[in-house]
Amino acid sequence: MFLRVKNKIYSRLVALVILLIVTSWILVSKDMLAKNFEVFQVESGSSISDVAEELSDKKLINSRLFFKSLSKFLGANKKLKSGYYQISPNMSILAFLDNISNGSVLTTKVTLIEGKTIKYYFEQLSLDPSLESKGSLEDVMQSIGVKAPYDGWFFPETYNFNYGESVENVLRRSYKEMQQKVSDLWINRDKGLPLKSPYDAIILASLIENETALDNEKTLIAGVFIRRINEGMRLQADPTVIYALGDTYTPPLKKADLKIDSLYNTYRNKGLPPGAISSVSYQSLYAALHPEKGNDLYFVSKKDGSHAFATSYKEHKENIKKYLNNN
Repeated sequence: MFLRVKNKIYSRLVALVILLIVTSWILVSKDMLAKNFEVFQVESGSSISDVAEELSDKKLINSRLFFKSLSKFLGANKKLKSGYYQISPNMSILAFLDNISNGSVLTTKVTLIEGKTIKYYFEQLSLDPSLESKGSLEDVMQSIGVKAPYDGWFFPETYNFNYGESVENVLRRSYKEMQQKVSDLWINRDKGLPLKSPYDAIILASLIENETALDNEKTLIAGVFIRRINEGMRLQADPTVIYALGDTYTPPLKKADLKIDSLYNTYRNKGLPPGAISSVSYQSLYAALHPEKGNDLYFVSKKDGSHAFATSYKEHKENIKKYLNNN
């Protein structure tokens, strides 16, 4: 009798010790070990053992056995989704397994601001750690189906993508967005405009984009450019010269710069330049296709971001004297 009681007590003590050990193991192993936000990639074709091994090697979990056992218990090992996942401080292994089995991948925002060249965008995106960069600018343009000149064909906007998306796909989406917007606006453009194609509208919009940041002035500037084209006058847009000078440009723009031999130099050549000089906002594109009616043929910066408009060269010279020569 005494022996039975003793054995029962001993068995209970062993069970209690085992329970304490298991409980301690669970408490120690249940959380990820990230001290800061981490990005972890589950590669295509990976097994739960591969994931556990990599997490252990990166010291993001305490126990491979616990990780694999819990994933099998939850069935997560059979529903593993590839992609990039965020591991946050104090995140539980349960939460992480839920993410990688449901495909709750990390997302990223990409903002392309207006008035920038495709070279600027490509460098910006290639340096973004959340994106995958492959190939040269020319390779990407060819893959997307964009022919030179490339500028102007990419719509500036904030786009949401999965972490690890390719630079090519970001630009492809931006390109499709611009195609749709310019197509819709082209159909409803004002009649009688001296623009032969939607890309002509983008070219004109890029000049407007670089001349003013004020939306309420854009149709006014568009009107000036359209009237100058109709009257056979050179556009004489400073931003086209700056674009033509490229990396050699040092502000401020000088009289000698206006003599540069380039098809983009609208001080030497009539009509639109052969390509856009930057990306364009929707407001600039709309203005190019809906210019303000009027008689103004000139405008000059008032140094506060706005412009003074004039119908005659005499009036224009007076504005120059008033706003540029008097500091």
